[in-house]
Amino acid sequence: MTPVEGAIRTARLHWNAAIAAGDFEGAVGPISRDCVLVPAGGEPLVGRLAIARAWRRLLAGGGRFVREVERIEAGEGVAAEIGRWRSDGGLAGVYLAEWREVGEGWRCSRELYVGLEG
Repeated sequence: MTPVEGAIRTARLHWNAAIAAGDFEGAVGPISRDCVLVPAGGEPLVGRLAIARAWRRLLAGGGRFVREVERIEAGEGVAAEIGRWRSDGGLAGVYLAEWREVGEGWRCSRELYVGLEG
């Protein structure tokens, strides 16, 4: 495993743990300020504030989901993470995340979720 892959897998592991615990701060911790998240079948959420509001609503309502990394490919200062996601509500599918290396380490700058089940 490369150092980049290890860093992103570790970040995802902590991110999933925060979501499982209903930890709002941990759920938005690894995203960049200008992150764009496109939920399965939904409209894009642009920026950390919009994504934070969505996480707050989801976690306050008891919603949980997990992402499982299948593959990471890295270039110079950028990486693509591909995996599968599933929710406790029976939804599941595939996701693609873009990570960027910034001063404080690797941050997720884009996430796209495609729903294939549920």
